Amino acid sequence: MASGNQGRSQDQGRHRNGGAGAGSRGRETTSNVGQRVQEGVGQVREGVDTAREELARRYRRAEGMMARNPAPSVLIGFGVGFGLGLVLTSLLGERHRETWAERYVPDRLRSLSLPDSVQDTLDQIAESVRNLPDAVKGHLSSTLTRR
Repeated sequence: MASGNQGRSQDQGRHRNGGAGAGSRGRETTSNVGQRVQEGVGQVREGVDTAREELARRYRRAEGMMARNPAPSVLIGFGVGFGLGLVLTSLLGERHRETWAERYVPDRLRSLSLPDSVQDTLDQIAESVRNLPDAVKGHLSSTLTRR
């Protein structure tokens, strides 16, 4: 009976430790993984070299085309730059233009609630001031035509 129990404990020990050859199999797996990683790195290097050569070839072709056609190249470059400038300006520019009053009138005065009649009067004055240059122009042109 004692011999039967000894066999079981030895089997259980093998299962827990992964068997007698577990250490050597682990080393083999690690070396296989290392080899696969090295192969992958080699393939990536080849791909990078191929892409670099292709980009260099295309750059030389573009350079030659610009050398043969200098005026259109400059005009196209100017147009592309101008267009990008407009796009960036519109994207980065202010969405809301700040009025003179918003810039210079203190917050405590802007937050005052005025009666409707006063507010209407101020709106009419603001409209008159906006139209002042046209009114002056119209008056001057009629004065100048009388002579």
